[in-house]
Amino acid sequence: MSTTYVPGLPSDEPVVLSRAALRMLALVDISLTARRVLDVLLAFQDPESGAVGISQAEMAAELGAGKPAVNRGFKELKEAGLAWLLRRGCYQLHPILTGGRVAGTAMAVPEINTTPAEEFTEQRRTRFAAQVANLAQSA
Repeated sequence: MSTTYVPGLPSDEPVVLSRAALRMLALVDISLTARRVLDVLLAFQDPESGAVGISQAEMAAELGAGKPAVNRGFKELKEAGLAWLLRRGCYQLHPILTGGRVAGTAMAVPEINTTPAEEFTEQRRTRFAAQVANLAQSA
């Protein structure tokens, strides 16, 4: 049984990201799907803790995507150190994205995995070349 319920925003206050956070996000190599998952997490974060209470089904409904896509996107965010699972249906965003707010002080905050700009460009070129080669094989 699927659900179409999507929780309301915990606040209608704007989400403000620092220049440092935006600069860091520009150097994190994540897919468009992962970025969309991150955008949903940012929009639904609790303004007091930076935690996000949303199920996979609710996130999938919000994005108009399937659960496997949401899972892949979240896995990328976790690997990048941008978000992690606190418990089922509750995620924590990295403090750089929440203005330093976290749901608990006893947790270890992961390091964010960024790519230096010169390597990032090369990674994108390599990925694009592989995608083009893949398309040529399937044509």
